[in-house]
Amino acid sequence: MSRKTKSMAKRNRKRRTRSFSFATSFICLALVLSALVSAAVIFFKIGEVRVVGETPYSDAEIIEASGLQQGDSMFLFNKFASINRIFYQCPYIETIQMKRTLPDVLSIIVTPCTEAAVIYSNGGWYVIDGSGKILAKTTAAKAEALPKVTGGELENPEVGKMAKFFDEESEKALFSVLNTAKNNDILSYIGDIDITKVYDIHFDYMERFTVYVGTGDDLERKFKFVDAVIAALGPNDRGSIDVSDGKTGYFSQSNVKY
Repeated sequence: MSRKTKSMAKRNRKRRTRSFSFATSFICLALVLSALVSAAVIFFKIGEVRVVGETPYSDAEIIEASGLQQGDSMFLFNKFASINRIFYQCPYIETIQMKRTLPDVLSIIVTPCTEAAVIYSNGGWYVIDGSGKILAKTTAAKAEALPKVTGGELENPEVGKMAKFFDEESEKALFSVLNTAKNNDILSYIGDIDITKVYDIHFDYMERFTVYVGTGDDLERKFKFVDAVIAALGPNDRGSIDVSDGKTGYFSQSNVKY
């Protein structure tokens, strides 16, 4: 065997040795990680469930709705199923997060929904939030305290589910107003909403004005025109604000352009 052939054979043996060493190290690392994960799954159990946040529900009600119990695995429980159960049984909750704090604490972090309006449909009053979720079925007396939606008929309303209208255009019109107001932190200023004609949407605003927005298109821009009109008025002025053309705003008493 020539010197060159011997050198090549030696290099090949070294490469095989390094490859074997790398494969062995990789397998050992994988086994260690697998053992650690298995240990975490087996030994880390839920010892305490905490509720963080203020809602109309007690901590016990939220924990019971989640289906979680002491002794459940911190890592194997079905997180999404638990969250969905809470949403269904506690509709006045808007957001839910779950946080693990080892060794044994699981926190359920919640924020509440805000009642935005009521809709009369199917012989009853239904409370909805700013996203259009049905929060409760209520009485006519309690409905008096909330803004009312006129126009549109709910299709099979169910508490905990999103409000669905027989007329999709009515649904789109209402949700456009509510979502835009919610995103701009002015939902509390919105009063009764009329979506009877989806091309002539109007609503009470700040208990001083009736705002005409026309269609539900480009509401962000239209709300800015509303703000501009109000900024030019006195604190006691009342009337109608028309921003339906999407280009400017008019106060009805003087028809002055702002």
